[in-house]
Amino acid sequence: MNKKIKLVLRVGKRGVYKLGRREFQYRGSSVFMLPIKVGNYGIKKGPKKLARRVKDEFIQIDRRVGLHLGFPNGLVSGVDQLAILQWFAKNARPTSIVIPSYNDLDVLVPCLESIALTTNPKLVKVIVVDDYCEPKHRKLLSALENNQVTVVFRKKNGGFAKAVNTGLKAANPKHDVVLINSDIVAHPDWLEALQYGAYEFGVDTGVVGAKLLYPDGRIQSAGSYRNTEVPEYFDHYYRFQDANYGPANIPYYCLAITGACMYVKREFLNNIGLLDEGFTFAFEDVDWCLRGWESGYRTLYFPSAVLTHVESATRQKNHKITVKEQKSIDYFWNKWKNWFDKRIVRDVNGKINIIFVLQSFGLSGGIKNVFEQANRLSERGFAVQIWGLDKNPSPWHVSKDIKVRTYKNYERLTVALSKEKAIKIATWWETAFPVWLASVENGVPVYFIQEFETWFYPDNIIAQSAVISCYRKEFHNVTISSYNLDEIRSIGLDATILPCGYDDEIYRPLKEIQRETNQLLAVGRTFFQKNFALTFDGWKLLGDKRPRLKLYGLEPEMAKLDKCIDYVSKPSNEIVNKLLNEATAFIQTSRHEGFCLPVLEAMAAGCPVITTDSHGNRDFCFDGKNCLIINQDDPEDLKNALSRVFEDKNLRNRLSEAGLNTAKKYQWGAITDKIEAFYKELAESYD
Repeated sequence: MNKKIKLVLRVGKRGVYKLGRREFQYRGSSVFMLPIKVGNYGIKKGPKKLARRVKDEFIQIDRRVGLHLGFPNGLVSGVDQLAILQWFAKNARPTSIVIPSYNDLDVLVPCLESIALTTNPKLVKVIVVDDYCEPKHRKLLSALENNQVTVVFRKKNGGFAKAVNTGLKAANPKHDVVLINSDIVAHPDWLEALQYGAYEFGVDTGVVGAKLLYPDGRIQSAGSYRNTEVPEYFDHYYRFQDANYGPANIPYYCLAITGACMYVKREFLNNIGLLDEGFTFAFEDVDWCLRGWESGYRTLYFPSAVLTHVESATRQKNHKITVKEQKSIDYFWNKWKNWFDKRIVRDVNGKINIIFVLQSFGLSGGIKNVFEQANRLSERGFAVQIWGLDKNPSPWHVSKDIKVRTYKNYERLTVALSKEKAIKIATWWETAFPVWLASVENGVPVYFIQEFETWFYPDNIIAQSAVISCYRKEFHNVTISSYNLDEIRSIGLDATILPCGYDDEIYRPLKEIQRETNQLLAVGRTFFQKNFALTFDGWKLLGDKRPRLKLYGLEPEMAKLDKCIDYVSKPSNEIVNKLLNEATAFIQTSRHEGFCLPVLEAMAAGCPVITTDSHGNRDFCFDGKNCLIINQDDPEDLKNALSRVFEDKNLRNRLSEAGLNTAKKYQWGAITDKIEAFYKELAESYD
């Protein structure tokens, strides 16, 4: 069925459901007013814009999944439990649960009891595999058999992989299989959620994992990744976080999941096969998932399924753990080392392939910085491409050697990107998940974090959780300021600082221009983070003595705020530099910036700067030395700073000279050297 028709049907179904519940509000207005609003919009904007607006509204409604949010990159913030149960009631599949056992009745019995309480014995069968326990335990195991539980006795001890494979062979060949450790305690609706994840939620999914908790309620596992500190091991996402830690509630694909609980589709088993019995202890679960990735089956972490894992209760009974585990480690890395550590990222001529992935090519400082880096890396001999979803022509200069490719949606972009042998750079949190997914088997993923992106959603904890879930351990992270680095480190990651640069051929003092004595310059933007209200309120406090306020940017309607405001719309870089050379002072009162390039450009032009502490500017803004830093949300403080600067020529000269000296450190030539060195070193590490 056509995707647009499906969209209309889904949204229509939700609308009928809400009307049936007597919910008659949409965006704060009565739904009965919608025809009038639609008609008026069509008359005012025309049929094409009306059709586009209706489509956008349908997509926005469709992205809200129950009480949760959906995002263009395919992530959702969760799935309603009712939707899972309703799906399962119609689509439940027969399943065999395989539990390897070795002298562990103390934990096995509670495990079986929890399964009996949370599953239907007509649909779910349990196979306990005795890995040649002590005789007294074998007798007790036999007593556990019933209409749901069967015990299979091995004739000798073989270890985890062999025990599991014995159970897999004994399972009904038409059943999906759940592999569970004997020290697991199942929570209600766990199996329903895993099946929903496997068949309704996931795409090309072969294996699904649950959120596993320690007995004290903290998270034990939310998917697995290669340990960045001890790279011969794997670790679990969000270990020791609270059970309700937001990012751990986001379903996502991951490199692997722990064998403590794995839902495995029968199709996966038939095509991938059993566990590799070359693993004597550990790593067999990661190996299984990686074999799936190689064959087109994704591994999904689905947190609607929750179980408790009494981790290490079984391991502590194995007295030969050190020898066996080392053997498995050696076997695993002999098998997979090149897959992880050798990646082709060069073209046939030896050039390093770089692909920047953006969501939009629009006018913003962060996007400008990406295009600047792309152009300069291309000039340095890199094979650079820029990919995105923006159908509109780029407003930024693009070097003739750079290929720009656009896609209709992230799904198509990800499919194409997965085939590329390149360093693939996510530039915004919604691009991070597709870049990661497209780099599982090919290329090297980099995340260019220009600011900790939860700042864009100050009042939306759900969106913040989705953002953080995209900050994956597999990325090589790059950021632009020390403040950003501290925020990245606060969630257990690290990054390399490659600060923004400015073009010193454009932003520079112009000797032929005489600086005004009564003109204040600012970026004219109403975006909440820029906090223009502080600039405006402090400036207004000067009353009739206030200087002319000249704004520049994309919002010329801001000129209507006051008779003393002028607005320069869509200026070129050269025009901005001219404005900076004319102005008495430049002001920026942002609440937060990842870097704050306009302030640096003002310094480069010799313009005295007044600014707030916006975090990302701390690396180059020093109060009383090269700028004046005012308090956040303090118009009186801003008023006093303006008075000081406009009344004291010596102060202006001192700030201007110090600003020029600061800016020299950030000229693009020096910054590009650092960027070039970073990507060359990264490419060489995978050669």
